[in-house]
Amino acid sequence: MKLSFTEKTSYGVGALGKDMACGIVNTFLMFYFTDVVGLAPAFLGVLFMVARIWDAVNDPMAGWLIDNTRSHIGKFRPWILAGTLSNTLVLIVLFSNPGIRGAGQYVFYSVIYILWGMTYTLEDISYWSMIPALADTESERNTISVIPRVFAAFGNIAVGSLGLALVSAFGKVAPGALPTQAQQSRGFFWLAVLIGVVFVITNTVTVLFVKEKVVVRNEKKFRFRDIFTTISQNDQLVVIVAAMTLYTLAINLTASLGLYWFKYDVGDERMYGTFYLTAGAQVLAMLVFPLFAKVLSRRRVFIVSALLPILGYVSLYIVGKTLGNNIAMMAIAGVVLFFGFGFSLVLTSVMLADAVDYGEWKLGSRSESIVFSMQTFMVKFAMAIAGLVTGVGLAAFGFVANAEQSAASLTGIRVLMFGVPIALLLASLAIYLKGYRLNGAYFQNIKDELEKRRAANA
Repeated sequence: MKLSFTEKTSYGVGALGKDMACGIVNTFLMFYFTDVVGLAPAFLGVLFMVARIWDAVNDPMAGWLIDNTRSHIGKFRPWILAGTLSNTLVLIVLFSNPGIRGAGQYVFYSVIYILWGMTYTLEDISYWSMIPALADTESERNTISVIPRVFAAFGNIAVGSLGLALVSAFGKVAPGALPTQAQQSRGFFWLAVLIGVVFVITNTVTVLFVKEKVVVRNEKKFRFRDIFTTISQNDQLVVIVAAMTLYTLAINLTASLGLYWFKYDVGDERMYGTFYLTAGAQVLAMLVFPLFAKVLSRRRVFIVSALLPILGYVSLYIVGKTLGNNIAMMAIAGVVLFFGFGFSLVLTSVMLADAVDYGEWKLGSRSESIVFSMQTFMVKFAMAIAGLVTGVGLAAFGFVANAEQSAASLTGIRVLMFGVPIALLLASLAIYLKGYRLNGAYFQNIKDELEKRRAANA
């Protein structure tokens, strides 16, 4: 069972707008809050953490809601559209900076940020949950998983590399001049509007041109308490969540601290956009992933995906320490760093799709959306922890926004930017090697047994 080129492309393009919407929040929201709006870093760290505690309940609930949906256009597409429209509106409000001051300012951004997470959940879970419903073979899933990840990478790269330039353009900053807070505020608002338009257009294409192929009807609807048993009794899902949350946290710390490192340690925040172009290595990694998956076992591909970023972090730190603002050498380190990240993004989708099959085999019922709600939760939880670590860490090391930093503050930025992600990647690799089993003959036997069960039920 294969999808046509048009279907694969129409599915993949939805990730472009989706990850642009996530990218502006992941890459710039902390900076926007501290250096543009003027919120306290420590407060933001707590806010991000509280929002993710709520997500621990909200994300699986959204998956439960989607899995119980029955409509003439399937169970995923209605929520892709609803999530896209609502999240676009909230995103624009999030970057609107209405000029509220005092306690009201903190309440306003707290409410809007939590709403952003809830609306993004609806779109993200329903979108990624479609993968096991689009194909049931390993090779086809590998291909389908790559395409949206490539579009997603382009979306993230576009926001990360061009974001500040577009903010300056929309804010009408004079060439060569540093933007004022008012100019950055206006620029971020219109950047959010532009991203929102792209988000709506690309996901409308997905909704119109992609249909479910693998439809396995459960005999009864999921009860609310089934959310927790579906997650806790799927031991392979638990391993994936533990390993990839740590991995994703490393990625998000890089995104969260990168701009601070370039602005305050390297000394030129404009280099951040140039450096972020090296994230294009993710696209190359995704494109060659199916080839690597044919030559190497998935276990070995995961090992490569963890070790390459560690090498990249070490190289980037050495370059920054010894060669200052040598962007060419930084770019080489960045390519190594992001190439490994690219592998991990595809692996996450593929492993979760396999966990759906494993859950059906072990528990007797199939739940794409509850399983894939864990991907959304991992991303947002990692964003929150990265925000918490960044906010509390910067405050603890004496960071002062828009000022020359102390030696202690610069040391803290380096530890958070390099040391912590390396430790997280090593821990992620250890958990994967010890606990993940959906490889080789073991998983093939599970797939064969599922085919027999489905044929018997049919």
